[in-house]
Amino acid sequence: MIPPAQPASAASSSDLDEPGLAIEISSVTRQFMRNGEPFTAIRDVNLEVNLGEFLSVVGPSGCGKSTLLNLVAGLAVPEAGVVKTFGKKVSGVSRDVGFIFQRDALLPWRTAVQNVALPLRYRGKSRKEADNTAREWLDRVGLTKFADSYPSQLSGGMRKRVAIAATLAYQPSIILMDEPFSALDVQTRMIMEDDLLNLWATYRPAVLFITHDLEEAVGLSDRVVVMSASPGRVIGDHQVPLERPRDLLDVRFEQKFTETHEQIWSQLRTEVEQARVN
Repeated sequence: MIPPAQPASAASSSDLDEPGLAIEISSVTRQFMRNGEPFTAIRDVNLEVNLGEFLSVVGPSGCGKSTLLNLVAGLAVPEAGVVKTFGKKVSGVSRDVGFIFQRDALLPWRTAVQNVALPLRYRGKSRKEADNTAREWLDRVGLTKFADSYPSQLSGGMRKRVAIAATLAYQPSIILMDEPFSALDVQTRMIMEDDLLNLWATYRPAVLFITHDLEEAVGLSDRVVVMSASPGRVIGDHQVPLERPRDLLDVRFEQKFTETHEQIWSQLRTEVEQARVN
């Protein structure tokens, strides 16, 4: 398990007590060319993520979940509608937004500590400051002994821990996560999910989390949004009535977890079946 950490300064407790939105997606449609034909990935999507909130998006394959992340990250532009972060229209890549991909984006020629330090160096930290902060976060994710190891010398779970540390080390106010644990084995995945919540609690960034695993979505999140089959649109928004902090190894056995899972699955299942037909 990850050792406890002191709350960071990026989002103070007083900030989290004040109402506000980290992400606003308003009437957004996104199209692109596929096989020479225009394809609508999402249509008229409306979605809000509050400050300090952990929100997961589930839906069938091809419904535009990853498209949402690209729009918030400033990597894509909508054909219609507006995407805002902290009240300002997204017009490019922002330093306030961190992105954890499905595959880790570690540089193979850099050690773990060098990979974690790199984003800090880009943000103006001195070499010494970046190295100290990187080692601190590697300690938080349980990789102190592997700080000077290269990605090829680490397991899949270890590499994912380095990738998470590299994002959290510079404390972005928004974190986008695109199925970050999908390639891990079941046991490692459950431990990583629990560790993620402990890390998230250190300074409570807003999280927009994409997953195909409904159990993962319910266990991690404050809210779970359901998207329809393509073209994707929001068809469900479910509060998760589970107290925090949570032990994800135990919470799956609680009645509230089971009831919430069944409620969301009853809606999601129809869309998954529809996507298979199409």
